Amino acid sequence: MTADHAFHREYRYPSGGWLWTALAAPAAAGVLLVVRLVLDEDVPAFVPVAVGALFAALILFAVRAGTGSATIVDGDGITIRNAFSSHATPWPDVQGIEIEINPGAGRGAPDLIVVLYDAEGRRRILPQLNEKNLPDLEGEVEALREVWMLRRGEDWAPVGKAADKIARARRYPRPLVHVAVMAMFLGLAAGVVISLVMLATGMYDVINENPVTEALFRPMTLILAMPFLAYIGTFVIGAIVRRRR
Repeated sequence: MTADHAFHREYRYPSGGWLWTALAAPAAAGVLLVVRLVLDEDVPAFVPVAVGALFAALILFAVRAGTGSATIVDGDGITIRNAFSSHATPWPDVQGIEIEINPGAGRGAPDLIVVLYDAEGRRRILPQLNEKNLPDLEGEVEALREVWMLRRGEDWAPVGKAADKIARARRYPRPLVHVAVMAMFLGLAAGVVISLVMLATGMYDVINENPVTEALFRPMTLILAMPFLAYIGTFVIGAIVRRRR
């Protein structure tokens, strides 16, 4: 962060940040895959070249997306700069600045991110504002809120749509996709346990007499279908419940 005066702050990607850690595994996997293709005599020469070029392009895109993004704060509002676009939100249009759990957390990515809610109810992630880049994330967000309250004007009023989104996010801080993934793993475990129990008790000897039940309850079907159904069911039901409350 740099500060030129009371209403100017810039949040940019720090050198030696978390992005390189997150990209290390995909980059290594890409290199190993290319080497394996090169050593395979049955693979045409253009294939490893094409695969290597694709991996390199993806890595460069991720680096550009990560390091080319920034959040600029000044007396007029908050400007979000991404790798290929930019968007400015004036202070009167800001409805909230919130710390939320990152749906993409893991493998070196931040656990917490900062988002802005605007007057149209849109939720915008503020690049580079996370606990990885800012150890005192709560203090930094509080400072931004103070600037916002000072600059939003006396006529500012909360907008219902945005206020509802903020309240819902506070009520359900864990992203729905995280809950659905947990349900998916529970479904996988349940499918394995049910299959083992049915094998141990000899129930498949009875089920196999009927082609329909044999197809539905065969071990591979249970192990594949139950995680899928648990994920989809949790996501759909969770979305309905969160919207109604």
